[in-house]
Amino acid sequence: MRDFKKIIAENKIFLIPYFTIAIFVSVILFLYEKIDIHIVINHYHSHFFDLFFKNITHLGDGIFAIILTVILLFVKYRWAIISAISFLAITIIIQVLKRLIFVSSFRPVKIFRYFYEGAYKLYIIPGTDPGINHSFPSGHSTTAFATFFLLAIIIKNKILKIIFFIIALLITFSRIYLSWHFLEDALAGSFIGISIVFITYIIINKSKVNWLDKSLIKK
Repeated sequence: MRDFKKIIAENKIFLIPYFTIAIFVSVILFLYEKIDIHIVINHYHSHFFDLFFKNITHLGDGIFAIILTVILLFVKYRWAIISAISFLAITIIIQVLKRLIFVSSFRPVKIFRYFYEGAYKLYIIPGTDPGINHSFPSGHSTTAFATFFLLAIIIKNKILKIIFFIIALLITFSRIYLSWHFLEDALAGSFIGISIVFITYIIINKSKVNWLDKSLIKK
């Protein structure tokens, strides 16, 4: 319980804006159909944002999570283990959910191509291939919020915590902007990411084994 309260207290600057936006998005999803929401978002695009979101979305790739875990080995084994376990759990959970909810988990491109053909022409950024299946939940959104929430826990600087939140939010929004996912996919992914890191941190941080606080450069 102490670790739980500590995470909340030290990361309010990350968590308060997240849950504020999450509640707002949940209300929007309750009031409107996901197709209508996606059409509204898809209407707004520009060359600058096409390029921006096309590139920033890669920060939610699994390779970025692996790189972070390796870097943390040089900081503290405890952080590296939390990172590794979190991303392993995320990979399993996301893949299981994507397949369990396969029938209702078509990506925007497939939904608009096969069910709304002629009703709305979905804008797809040139050079991208959004795919057609396994939309729910968004793996990139999960990884993004897991990665940057973990960094927010590790790094105490409040300005950096805000920056981490903004980056995670932009990566998550990029998945909708690029039409890889619907809004609900991104929301679910972000919540899973934060939750997994939260739980993993509390479990691993209970261990007082000395070597966990060492690193590859700190013996």
